[in-house]
Amino acid sequence: MRKLMQEMGLGLAALGRPAYITLGRDEDFGGDRDVATMRARTWEVLDAARAAGVRYFDAARSYGLAEEFLAGWLTDRGIRPGEV
Repeated sequence: MRKLMQEMGLGLAALGRPAYITLGRDEDFGGDRDVATMRARTWEVLDAARAAGVRYFDAARSYGLAEEFLAGWLTDRGIRPGEV
């Protein structure tokens, strides 16, 4: 299982740009879609993924704030280059 999780990645498109999701987003996000809330929720997902062994994260400019959220999380958690 650990090997499988190391090969699995997490794409941040739907986390950095919730309008990317067309089904169920109101249930997942509710009306609270300010940047601070979106960042906190993204960091929760990143923490859970890392704890589960995921080491590949995908972010791109077209993913809304995903790059900013990922960079902030890496810095805040003290994750060094090459760890993920």
